[in-house]
Amino acid sequence: MDATNSSHDGARDVDWAALAPEGGERIPELLETLAGSDAALSELHDIIRFPAPGHLAAPRTVDALVDVACSPGTPVTDRWRPLSLLLELVSGNAEDRFPEPRDLRQWRDEVAWAASNDAEKVREQYRIWAEEAPDEQRHARMRQRLAVMDSPDGAALLQAELDTYEAVRARVPDLVTLLRGGGNRGGLDRAGEWVSYVLAFLHDDAELITAEITGASQFLLAKDLRGAPQAPASLSEVMSGGHDNGEPLPAELFALGLLASPEDIDTTVALAHQMGGGNLYNSFAASVAMVLVHGENTPREGLRRIGRGGGTSLGYEGLFNESWPHCGRRSPQVLGFLALGRAGARARRVRLDMLPGLIKGEDASRALVAGVGLEMVLGPRSRGFTAEEHAHAEYGEDTLKVLWAIAELPASAWADEEFTATLRAWALPEDPADFCELVGVEPEPEEPRAPAAPASGTRGSDAERGGLFGRLFGGR
Repeated sequence: MDATNSSHDGARDVDWAALAPEGGERIPELLETLAGSDAALSELHDIIRFPAPGHLAAPRTVDALVDVACSPGTPVTDRWRPLSLLLELVSGNAEDRFPEPRDLRQWRDEVAWAASNDAEKVREQYRIWAEEAPDEQRHARMRQRLAVMDSPDGAALLQAELDTYEAVRARVPDLVTLLRGGGNRGGLDRAGEWVSYVLAFLHDDAELITAEITGASQFLLAKDLRGAPQAPASLSEVMSGGHDNGEPLPAELFALGLLASPEDIDTTVALAHQMGGGNLYNSFAASVAMVLVHGENTPREGLRRIGRGGGTSLGYEGLFNESWPHCGRRSPQVLGFLALGRAGARARRVRLDMLPGLIKGEDASRALVAGVGLEMVLGPRSRGFTAEEHAHAEYGEDTLKVLWAIAELPASAWADEEFTATLRAWALPEDPADFCELVGVEPEPEEPRAPAAPASGTRGSDAERGGLFGRLFGGR
């Protein structure tokens, strides 16, 4: 199939303008030029991202995106663009998937309920569910749903999000073909890496995807039992630097962590081999995967190796950046911090080690990380806290670590309404001086900060958004 004509048959027959009033008429042209154009990728993302009004068109673009990515006419170095957009479509609110994946049956029922009831009734129910949520993951999910329902087409957008997920699932047999071949597995911006990120979020096809990932390399064999690395099969693979060395991609280890079953002994043994291998990135990624697969039954060695990796010069940030995706507004390290919650109390030490750096360095996720940290040491916000309770509390070491990390934030952090609302949910002081007095530390002096210039060729909001725009303009 010619790459220039690889968009799904019938794309020009869709009334895109009706689905996406702002820019929808451009969708067929953007799909046709997507493989070779960062500008087309950026513009198409802006039109159909969730929960933009144009997201109603997203389910109809999935087949075209998969066709472009899988077309023999698409250069191996260009397949990442359609895959990158597919990743944004299935993980735009990636924090909603960690630490526990969505229940598809419940998701379908919820969308059907939202579509068949009065919008105000639905909004009120989401407010109640957010207030009564037993943990931060479900609280954030209900708040996000409420925000979507505030738009005129809220229920239709929720339906489109679900339909997009189902449309991507329907193309899993095509997507898994990109896990194989030197061209897809080697070089920069390799398709095998991007498709692993997409597949990792398709939890409802976990058994099939896990089998395809483990079969795409010699992952299930210990290194001393593997054959010779696969040589490049074509001149294009040689030119692109693409060949298969027999090692799993870090992104595949990420996917296995989210998808593999704890009863799959072969995968567990293979992850253990990777943990003990000489590749620092794969050792860290496999250790995280081991924790996610086994949760509260995770081997202690996996947690030790994660902590050890955090103490290297690369730190948690550098190691998560190598194996976890940049998607939505959350950094790979934030997503990793959330996901490690799957191991419950077993991962508490590692998460507390990560938390101070995240609270201080991740402005966009500060409220989210603070909420998860407070839940970890104080219990869920829905329990109901009082100021008097804190005034007479004798905090333990773990609780003080979280509270001190918050107290050491500069004064500018306290201007963030989402952050102070998070403190309010636990009845903690919203004023930095009062908070510092409560936990017994001196307030941090404000550090002067020069205004950051927006990246050339981008709008400020795009540069701040992370995810797709972070990858296009300076990130992965």
